[in-house]
Amino acid sequence: MIRSPLTIPEPDRTPAIVTHLSPLAGFVIPTLGNLLGPLLAWLAYRDRSRALDEQGKEALNFQISWWLYSLVLGVLGFVLFSLGLLGGAVGAAAGAPDVGAFAFLGSFGAFFLLFLPVLLIVSVVPFVFMILAVVRVSAGQAYHYPLSIRFLK
Repeated sequence: MIRSPLTIPEPDRTPAIVTHLSPLAGFVIPTLGNLLGPLLAWLAYRDRSRALDEQGKEALNFQISWWLYSLVLGVLGFVLFSLGLLGGAVGAAAGAPDVGAFAFLGSFGAFFLLFLPVLLIVSVVPFVFMILAVVRVSAGQAYHYPLSIRFLK
């Protein structure tokens, strides 16, 4: 579906900027603040104009999508790390301490070399997209977040 370029009128720019900055509520209310901020902003501003309704949906859809991506990566990382520790314990209990130590240290190595960089990327990318959205909206242009699942249309 091709969207027509939506311009944001001057009176709607400040509420649109507030909507895009509302995920910063995650610093006040960890885990859910980044979802509650855009939800409350969208509910407060959606009836004012079509542009505010669209930008509120964009911000909320992106935050829901990113929350789900983070949840999946977190569960996957936990499972893989736990399997490595379990493999190390089973290897050590089976009488092969070298194999157990290798699996145990491999699990920690994967954590520090793979999971921590992914965690850093998952933390920084939404902030970068939020800043891009604020810059674009302050110039009067609508912003569409990449990597966003359209839950609200």
